Amino acid sequence: MRKILLLILIIPLILLCGFKFKQKPYVIVSSGTIDSSSIQRIERAFLVGQPINYALVSPDGLQYSGVRMQVSMQSEKTTNWGFSIEESNDLYIDKSSKIYRDYIYPRKTGHYILQFFYLNKKTYPFAHIEFVVR
Repeated sequence: MRKILLLILIIPLILLCGFKFKQKPYVIVSSGTIDSSSIQRIERAFLVGQPINYALVSPDGLQYSGVRMQVSMQSEKTTNWGFSIEESNDLYIDKSSKIYRDYIYPRKTGHYILQFFYLNKKTYPFAHIEFVVR
C-alpha cells in the first residue's frame, strides 16, 4: 500500500518538474534609449513632442510574425467612450526576435495606451502598456 502511495506522489512530481512555463511578451516605454541598464527603469509620464522609445520584449519569441502596433488616446473631446486611435502600424517581426525597438511622438496631452496585436488575432492585445503625456 505504501509503495502505491509513493508512486502516486512521485510520478506527478517528476512530470511537473520537467515543464517550463512560457513567458509572456511585455512592453517597456522610456524617454531615453532602451538598453539592458534602462530596462529596469519604469517611466509613465512624458511631455508633448518628446520622443517616447518603446521596446516589445518577448523572452520566448513571438507566436506569429505579423504584429499590429496601435496607440490609442483617451480624451474627453472624442466619441467612442473617449478613446481615439492616434497611430497604427502593421509590422513583420521575426518570430525568434527577443526585442523590437521603435519610437513614437505624441502630439497631444492625454492618457495613452500602446498595445500589440497579432494580425490574425486582432480581438485581444498580447502586450500593452499605459502612460500619460502632459
